[in-house]
Amino acid sequence: MVSIAIGVVSLILFTWRQLTISQPLLDLRTFKYNIFRMSTLIMMIVMMAMFSAMMLLPIFLQNALGYSPLQAGLIMLPGGIVMGIMSPITGRLFDKFGAKWLSLIGLGLIANTLWQFASITLSTPYSMIMIFNTLLMLGISMVMMPIMTNALNELPPPLYPHGTAIISTLQQVAGAVGTALLVSIMTNGTSRFLENTVMKEDESTLQILAIISGMKSAFLLAFGLVAIAWIVSIFIKRAVPQEIHSKTTN
Repeated sequence: MVSIAIGVVSLILFTWRQLTISQPLLDLRTFKYNIFRMSTLIMMIVMMAMFSAMMLLPIFLQNALGYSPLQAGLIMLPGGIVMGIMSPITGRLFDKFGAKWLSLIGLGLIANTLWQFASITLSTPYSMIMIFNTLLMLGISMVMMPIMTNALNELPPPLYPHGTAIISTLQQVAGAVGTALLVSIMTNGTSRFLENTVMKEDESTLQILAIISGMKSAFLLAFGLVAIAWIVSIFIKRAVPQEIHSKTTN
């Protein structure tokens, strides 16, 4: 709690300092722009969801289902390939349809996948978990680049570097906070299950069931956060770069 309090006070002082000097390290006036604010929130939540899956899923696969580290890694591989393939495709879709519809579809896909992760049992096939993770990465690839580009398009050109730096920084912070939060939720859920269970099973079986219970709590929290991001994305509008808007007006 002391560390958190120091962090909050430091953040407040940093924000005040950046808003009162002539050449701020990070110009926080970018948050005056509505689309930038909403887009940044969506990206932070998506980063939390992505890092939670990258951290929690291998733990579950190895500790509950008994897969080797190699098998757990191979489950994650197709998702990374899909993200690489989708990068240029998403760019073209963004040019044609804008960020709103891509984010609605992508966030819907992410939310559905997290819900499926929360429903995983010991009998869930290896191939199905791989499909779930691939769909999660597909949804993330549909959201990240379009939302970030749309957010920066709303800013005036002098704020582009600050907007990019702020988004990059907050993505890393969100990933770190999300990982810590969701792993804590999983750990606490596991402990609560072991403390409150009345099941008469052997110790190893109870430990596995406890991990599954903790994983469900963590993924349901991630699902709730993504649901909030989906609601926010409804209000996203297509932003046009200001230099293009000025040329069109002239």
